[in-house]
Amino acid sequence: MTASRVEDRDTWDTFIDDSPSGLLFHKWDYLHLTAKHTESTLLLYAVYNGDEMICVFPLFCRRIHGINAVFSPPPLTVIPHLGCVMSRGFWGLKQSKKESLLGMVAKSIRQEILNLSPNYLSIAFVPEFNDIRHYLWDRCDARVRYTYTINLERPLEVIWNNLHYKLRNKLKKEAKAGLRLERSGDVSTLHRLISDRYRDPSLDIPPIRRDYLEDLVRAYPDRIGIYSLYDAQDEITAVVAAHEYKRFLLWMGTPKVETAHAGNEYLQWLLIERAQAEGYRTFENVGANNPDLVFFKSRFNPELTMYFEIEKKDVLGTVSEWAYLTFFKRLMMATDRV
Repeated sequence: MTASRVEDRDTWDTFIDDSPSGLLFHKWDYLHLTAKHTESTLLLYAVYNGDEMICVFPLFCRRIHGINAVFSPPPLTVIPHLGCVMSRGFWGLKQSKKESLLGMVAKSIRQEILNLSPNYLSIAFVPEFNDIRHYLWDRCDARVRYTYTINLERPLEVIWNNLHYKLRNKLKKEAKAGLRLERSGDVSTLHRLISDRYRDPSLDIPPIRRDYLEDLVRAYPDRIGIYSLYDAQDEITAVVAAHEYKRFLLWMGTPKVETAHAGNEYLQWLLIERAQAEGYRTFENVGANNPDLVFFKSRFNPELTMYFEIEKKDVLGTVSEWAYLTFFKRLMMATDRV
């Protein structure tokens, strides 16, 4: 089994499109735009079993003041999970075959990572990828992370009845208030509201940069939607961004807008309705790792879904983790355009 670099967009995107676990974050243009805006070097690997491509693995490298860092995804990009994507055929294999292939994938990628000589390594895998033993055996540290998912293959009535009763009462009231939902590619209001929130110096991360967000929406106008909820007076009551690719992924939301309406709650419910009507099987609502958000999100009675993040660092890497995040945060806040 060998790992080699992928230089062809169609080869890469065709694999991502075919794999059940490939996300929009994994697509060719998305990765290259992320590399551009994080000033990272993007390395796209494929692992082959003979002539069969069984896995792809995007890695980002950055060198700062003599310290090498390897990420998947890079920090401060609002990408919750990335890491490897296994082929469609992999998921139907018997467990013994899966474990054999995963061992060979980990060995092949480990060698490529060693060639990069990182002082710091961080990989956040997709929720479907739950066998990280080979990385643990390689003395990586691991932490469990969470996301929320809602099964949209159930009747809408069942999803509705599973909502918290107080939330249902709010939504019934909002349904009579003449609110309307609009989808666009305009990021200005979303970014302004998020930026205002993250000016609080107590928060650990800045918002996504506006030029990065604009580039992503421009690259994927049919896959990234900016949804705004307006009241009867044409005032904004809530704004969110969503990924619409395989699953409907509620990606970024704004803080509560000062209004008489329960805009965030009603907007999310309208998107659940929309996603089910358009045939999506899963609605993912990221943010389950933020204690300030879990009460709001849990009232929709989602499933709590795990994914794993691994990390490995030497002495320099321990320092670089803090230095990179601190430096990059200040850089983003200094150069961002509101």
